[in-house]
Amino acid sequence: MRGLLGSVLGLPLAMMLCGLLAAILPIDWRDWLVLMMLLSLLVWALLIVLSGMARTPWRAGIGLLAANGLAWLLLQTTSLYGGT
Repeated sequence: MRGLLGSVLGLPLAMMLCGLLAAILPIDWRDWLVLMMLLSLLVWALLIVLSGMARTPWRAGIGLLAANGLAWLLLQTTSLYGGT
């Protein structure tokens, strides 16, 4: 159950975290698209492992949901999605 939660909720979080990284770094992220995708896969694998290490599945689920919500809110404020 924990691995499933990490797989389902970890992928969007990994992509959003890499999107935040692309918004923070002052380089053209389109030139580094392949490396960003590889980085997001590594982050996704790390999130699956970390959620699998949680003692109970609900802790991993709540943590991943909260992190997804926070990353989504932060992405809305970046210039990638029309923020200032």
